[in-house]
Amino acid sequence: MTSDAPVWPVVKRLFGEHAREYIPRYAVAFFFMAIVAGSTALTAWLMRDVINDVFVKQDRQALTWLPLVIAGLFMAKGFAAYIQEVLLSRIGNQIVAHMQKRLYDHMLRMDVKFFQERSSGELITRMSTNAQAAREMMNLLAVGLGRDLLTVISLFVVMALQDPLLSCVLIVVGPGAAYGMRQLSRRVKKVAGSEVNSMIQVVSTMRETTQGIRIIKSFQLEDKMREQMAACIEAVQRLNNKMVAVKARVNPLLEAAAGLAIAAAVAYAGWRTISHGQSPGEFFAFIAALLMAGEPLRRLSRLQLQLVTCAVQIKMLYDVLDTPAVEAETQTKPQLVVRRGEVRFDKTSFAYTDNTPVLNELSFTAPAGKTTALVGLSGSGKTTVFNLLQDLWRPSSGAIYIDNQSIADVSLSSLRRQMALVSQDVFMFEGTVRENLVGALKDVSEDAVIAAARAAHADEFIRRLPQGYDTPVGELGGRLSGGQRQRLSIARAFLKDAPIILLDEPTSALDSETERIIQTALQSLTGGRTTIVIAHRLATVAQADVIHVLDQGRVVESGNQAELLRRDGRYARLHRLQFGDLAAQS
Repeated sequence: MTSDAPVWPVVKRLFGEHAREYIPRYAVAFFFMAIVAGSTALTAWLMRDVINDVFVKQDRQALTWLPLVIAGLFMAKGFAAYIQEVLLSRIGNQIVAHMQKRLYDHMLRMDVKFFQERSSGELITRMSTNAQAAREMMNLLAVGLGRDLLTVISLFVVMALQDPLLSCVLIVVGPGAAYGMRQLSRRVKKVAGSEVNSMIQVVSTMRETTQGIRIIKSFQLEDKMREQMAACIEAVQRLNNKMVAVKARVNPLLEAAAGLAIAAAVAYAGWRTISHGQSPGEFFAFIAALLMAGEPLRRLSRLQLQLVTCAVQIKMLYDVLDTPAVEAETQTKPQLVVRRGEVRFDKTSFAYTDNTPVLNELSFTAPAGKTTALVGLSGSGKTTVFNLLQDLWRPSSGAIYIDNQSIADVSLSSLRRQMALVSQDVFMFEGTVRENLVGALKDVSEDAVIAAARAAHADEFIRRLPQGYDTPVGELGGRLSGGQRQRLSIARAFLKDAPIILLDEPTSALDSETERIIQTALQSLTGGRTTIVIAHRLATVAQADVIHVLDQGRVVESGNQAELLRRDGRYARLHRLQFGDLAAQS
C-alpha cells in the first residue's frame, strides 16, 4: 500500500466523475458562499465610514444607518453560511454513498483470489475511511475555492482600494509561506499513508477478536490480543501525534508572516497619518480587512496539507476500483441449460498462487441424477474441484463441462444458479432465520420456506426459537448450534431447487444423532439430482453410485464401494485405516 498519491490527478479524477451530477448544486452553494465573502468584505469597507463619519466627524445620521447596515450584513452572512453548509453536507453524503455502493459492487464482481490477497480489515477501511475522504476532498475544494478564496479576494480588493501601495508590499510575504507549505505537504503525504495502514491493523485485530472470541477464551489469549491491539492503537496514536505536529507547523509560519504584514501596515499607515495628515478611516478599513483575511488565509494555507491526506486515502480506494473485475458478466455469453446434469472434468489442471500444482490433468465424470463421491487424503484436490466447478477459480488448462457445455462459455450467473452447496463450514449472514433461508431468491412464499425447512428437518427447532422464523441468528450464526446451522444450510439448498448438489463434508463435525437426521435430509435433497460429495469419512459415501479416489490431483481409482474394496487398492487402504481389516474384508 503506497502513499505516493499526487494530489491534483486525484482531484481531477474525482471532480470529473462527479462534476456533471453535482455542478448545479455546487453552483447554488457557491452563490451563497459569494454572499458570505461579499458580506465580510463590505463589513471591512464600512470600517472607514465608521471611523471617519461616526468617531471623527460625529455624524448622527451615520450613527443611525451604519449599525443597521452592519447588522444586516451579519444576518445575511449567517443565513448564507447556513444554506451553503447544508448544501455541501448533503452533496458530500451523497458522494460517500455513491462511492461506497460503487466500491462494494465492484468487490462483489472480483474473484476469490482478490479477497484472499487482501485482509478484511483493509477492505473495511477502504469502504469506510477512504470513501469519507472523497466527501472531505470535494467539500474542502468547494469551501476553500468558493468561500475562503472569494473572501480573501474580496478583502484584498478592499485593501487595494484603501491603499494600493501597501497592498502590493504585502504580496511579497506570499512566496515564502508557499514554499514552507510545499515542504510540509511532502511530510504529510508520508505520514498519511502510514496512518491508514495502522488503522487497518486496528480494524483487523477487532474483527479477529469478535469472530474468534471462543478460541481466545479457550486458549487464554486475552493477554496476547490485548498486547496486539495496544501496539496497533499506539502506532495510530504516534502517527496521529506526528500528523498533528506536522500540520501545526503551519501556525507559526502563518503567524510570523501575518505579524510582519500587520507590523509593516501599522508602521506605514502611522507614518502617513502623522506626516501627511491622512484620515484614520482608510487605515482602520485596511487593518480590518487584513485581520478578517487571517482566518480564511489560514484555512487556505492548510488546504494543500488536507488535500494530500485525502488524496492518499482516495488513491487507495481507486486502487481497488481500477483492479479489473474478473467476474464481470458479459451479455454475449449464453445461459447454461441443464437438461440432464452430467458433470465432466476433461484433463483439468490448476495451481494456486504459489504455483504448486493441485490438479494434474484431472478427468472424471459425475453421471446425471447419480451420486458421485470424491475421496482422498487432504491436499489431493477435492475442494479445488468444487471451487473450479463453481468458477471461483479458473483452471490453467483443460475444461469442465455440464451436459457438454463448457462452463467457461456460459454466463456466470446461470452457472451458479444451477448448483446448491452444502458445506461443513456453514456461513450464516447476520439476519433472521427466514432471511438466511431465502437469500437472493425472489417471490418465495411462506409455504415454500416452511416446506424446505421441514424437508431439512429444521422446522421443529425453528419453531422453538424465541421468534420462530424471524429469530436473529447472530453474527456468523453464533446463536445456533452446529447441527442447526447445518440443517438450515440444507433447507437453503432445498429452496434453491438446483439440479446439481455439491456436498462438502456436510456431516463431519456432528454427533451421531444429528448426523442421522441430516443424512436423512440429504437423501431427500439429492434424490434424482446430480450430486457430488466430498468426504473423509467413508461411511458417508458408502452408498454412492460412483467413487473417485484422488491422489495428487489425479483420479487413481473409480468404482462403487464393493468394487473398490475387492480391488484392494488405494480406497481399500483408506477404508482399513478407518474401519479395520474386518470391515475391509466384509
